Amino acid sequence: METNSGLHSSLLADEVIPGQSARHLVTQDAGGGGTNIFSARDTIYTVNSKLRTKRISDTTIKEATSSSFIKPAGYEDLLGLLWRHGLIILEAPPDKGKHLLGVRLLSDCQERLTQAGRRLNGLHYIKMGWQEINAWHLPKEPGTCYLLDLSGSSDEPPTLEFGEDLAQDADNARYDGVYLVVLATSDVWSQCRGATGGLTQSFSPPPASQIVERHLQSKFEVANYEEWLSVRDIQELISRIGSPSEAAELAEEIAENWRRDNFAEAVSEVLDKFGSWRKHLSKWFKEHEDVPARAAMLAAAVLDPSLPADIIDARKKLLEILQDREAEVAPLAGPGRTGYLELLQAQQVRDRFSISHQRKGLDEAVIRFVWNEWPQAHPYLQEWLLALATDVPQSRVRRIADVTVKAALQAGSTAYIDLVRKIVTDYPQSWSLALEILDLTVLEPGVGAQVRQRLLNWVTNKDPGLAALAVEACGRRLGQERPNLALHRICRALSRDPGDRGFLAAEKALVSLGNDEISRRAVLDTVRTWLGSQPKTGLPAFIALTTRSPFFVQSALLSDRDDESIAFFKDGWAVATASTMPRRVLATALDQFIDICEQGDVAPETLTDIVGPLLAESVNKSLAMMVLRRANSERKDVGDPLRTHLMQELIWGQLSKARDGAPSGRESGV
Repeated sequence: METNSGLHSSLLADEVIPGQSARHLVTQDAGGGGTNIFSARDTIYTVNSKLRTKRISDTTIKEATSSSFIKPAGYEDLLGLLWRHGLIILEAPPDKGKHLLGVRLLSDCQERLTQAGRRLNGLHYIKMGWQEINAWHLPKEPGTCYLLDLSGSSDEPPTLEFGEDLAQDADNARYDGVYLVVLATSDVWSQCRGATGGLTQSFSPPPASQIVERHLQSKFEVANYEEWLSVRDIQELISRIGSPSEAAELAEEIAENWRRDNFAEAVSEVLDKFGSWRKHLSKWFKEHEDVPARAAMLAAAVLDPSLPADIIDARKKLLEILQDREAEVAPLAGPGRTGYLELLQAQQVRDRFSISHQRKGLDEAVIRFVWNEWPQAHPYLQEWLLALATDVPQSRVRRIADVTVKAALQAGSTAYIDLVRKIVTDYPQSWSLALEILDLTVLEPGVGAQVRQRLLNWVTNKDPGLAALAVEACGRRLGQERPNLALHRICRALSRDPGDRGFLAAEKALVSLGNDEISRRAVLDTVRTWLGSQPKTGLPAFIALTTRSPFFVQSALLSDRDDESIAFFKDGWAVATASTMPRRVLATALDQFIDICEQGDVAPETLTDIVGPLLAESVNKSLAMMVLRRANSERKDVGDPLRTHLMQELIWGQLSKARDGAPSGRESGV
């Protein structure tokens, strides 16, 4: 058995074990105290913590510890508080730099641990995914620092009890070199503030002017940065900046333009970009009032970068939807390839046209500009986007979803939700676009909670199409990043009538998550809870997993004996046997489960432990006959070791009973 420290060194390397693919890499060992620790791709989690962690990237750590990072006033006090108590809560509005500040605090704590000769296990994010947050479920691997970001989570705000438990546990954990920084907004942390007292700290980020100047000096080494900062329009722009990230972005944009020969043009370009290209677009649309030219610009923006033929085709579709009588849509109409390049002021990148290659963000600005300037065109633009996303490569669908969501969010609109619903009811051929839109928004800090609530409502909607879409979305990004929230919605869908589209989609989504090494443990834990508390939901979930997810079954049963996994399968089949499920249906499900075990070389003793007792009960003689007779009839040519083993075990058991307590045939040598 490896030591806990040796275990972590192997996990963090994330090496591929011979014979296993990178996709299905799951390393499982016994750590200190018998804790099972799993590593899958870039995520590590422990069974007893029930929460997953992800290593904070070296790039983020480098940015937080670089000379361009400006510590806020009172930084040493914040660091001292964290060092003494093992916990600090940074409370600030979104986009105030608390994420990078948290990483810097944890990095400095690890530096102190290094100086003290302590072994380190790195910096990790604690990944969200619970219904009800529990402080005792947080991971606490020795020598590890954690960042827990609750800023964008309003599904289940932490309670006063969570704050009390968190503060109580932190003092003990720091003796093991465990430090935790919690990021929160005042509304999310309101119930916990009384329990965490002085551990909850607010801060003020450095002024934007200081951030811009430091980045230009130390990060980008801009030789004439003082000249840039002396420009009155640049100064006014800096005064309007409200977030450290935007200040850093401005510095980066200046760094990309400072070597240009024409200083005035370079300044104008930077200002125009940070003004959302409004000046540039106002001038362009004023100079091109004809609808065909504007349609071409919008097509180029939505598809950027794209082949000229695709831009012209998209322009034609928009003109047809707008029914513009002045439009010339014949094959030889329009200004031609060179003319379009000049019309759009685009750059040719290989064989494609791009309006944003040198003017970054111009494509998104065009869409936002048109959306805001011509609200009466919204229905037509939506119809056009749906047409562009039909029967095209998935990369095109993702692009259209991306620009649709960004345009709506930047305009403060929820039109993307209406579009998703419209797809289900009127444009099922654009189903993949709806899924991409949900993927982009379901975890977005600003609107994610609203989208997740909409999915929760849809899974029980009388429209089976809406339910199916919502459940399918739960099996994608939401299920991978926050599996417990996704499973809660899938559970609701499993209460629908069997055969309903929503029910079938729920089974499929559950199997998909069970097949993924990242979410498998969460699936097992959740379905086990359903079996005990709501078997009408838990049973179809259990049957789907054990008959249609070989990876789920084999991952649980092929590793070193895991009593929790064994108990899961035993309990599930016991619930199935005690249910009103027709015996032939149950026998078919057991057949499929045994076949999966057979294909995965599951140990006969393990299978006997799971299904032996229920097959041996007298009430299940007919079930045993239906399941086990295949060993002697249907598979003579290939053999059926697991069924043969089960039958022998049942025979020995019956012989032992018949001999009134005499030694079994095995023991007497019969």
